Amino acid sequence: MQHQTTTYDRMIFSVIFILIGMGTVMLYSSSSMIAAEKYGNSGFFLQRHAMRLLLGMIAMFVMMRVDYHNLKKFSPLIYVGSILLLLVTLGYYWSNGIETPARWLPLGFFSLQTSDIAKYGIIIYLAAYLSRQQGAIRFFKHGLGPALLMIALCIGLIIIQPDFSTAITIGAIAFFLLFLGRAKIWHLLTMIGVFGMAALGVVLSSPYKIERVKTYLNPSSDLADAGYQIQQSLISLGNGGLFGMGLGDSYEKNLFLPEPHTDFIFAIIGEELGFIGAVAVLFLFLLFFLQSLRIARQSKDLFGMYLAAGLSAAIFIYAVIHVGVVTGLLPTTGLPQTFMSYGGSQLVTGMAAIGVI
Repeated sequence: MQHQTTTYDRMIFSVIFILIGMGTVMLYSSSSMIAAEKYGNSGFFLQRHAMRLLLGMIAMFVMMRVDYHNLKKFSPLIYVGSILLLLVTLGYYWSNGIETPARWLPLGFFSLQTSDIAKYGIIIYLAAYLSRQQGAIRFFKHGLGPALLMIALCIGLIIIQPDFSTAITIGAIAFFLLFLGRAKIWHLLTMIGVFGMAALGVVLSSPYKIERVKTYLNPSSDLADAGYQIQQSLISLGNGGLFGMGLGDSYEKNLFLPEPHTDFIFAIIGEELGFIGAVAVLFLFLLFFLQSLRIARQSKDLFGMYLAAGLSAAIFIYAVIHVGVVTGLLPTTGLPQTFMSYGGSQLVTGMAAIGVI
């Protein structure tokens, strides 16, 4: 297999390792109480995170050595494989009568969140498609239309799981790539309208999602149930003030805030490191995204440009949505913070994406 030069972008390397370092410390701080309560071992989540981090490091360094043009060559197979994984996951849950969301595919010693694979699968596919089509993407029938079908198939299967927040995020990433590919604005606006109507239909068909929207519009309407999590998250952020309560000194992680080590880790960051610490995390993600776009702009071919832009957008959009949920700017979803929250699939695939960038 061919490989590229061994040079790498030191800024991205530094930023990612700072985020990973901060994330590891904050993950232990936010999870120690829950781990001790559930498993009798305060380091339970930290130990598992360390193993996943090692796998992520291996994935990153492997992808740094792989010629990214091979991803273009195998992009149809990567896309088809990610779709098959989504179908297999759904089939496994349905055939076994499992009623929980069909998001995780058990593979012996570990489970794989197949939507994470699909997210990067559609990015690689779109990067290859846009680099081949170029001007044709401005025409619906032979350019944009086929791309939208591939996107809709991927998003549709993820909605069925159901994992509505990931589906919305993949839609945002796809829109970003199509915009970079110079699709017509009115085509993209139509796309937003169609997907928006479909999203509204999904929300209205689920009482649970309707309740979440109501809670988002009026967080204080049900503080004992639907609004409890976001209320505790805001209390956590408020506790932190400007400089924070100090590392390890969060009140909310002590079984008040649900999922403090996954979906709401940013709230604990704000509580323990304060407004300054929270802004520092946001700055690091923004710095990563801007530097990745610079790499995309300097790529020698269109596939490299779209690939770097799409991969970096995936990481940055996830980070923004996570912060938006924690601060109450967006409805509550189940998206972890990349490189910082507890979760193996998003960590390993995210670090592999960094290797490619």
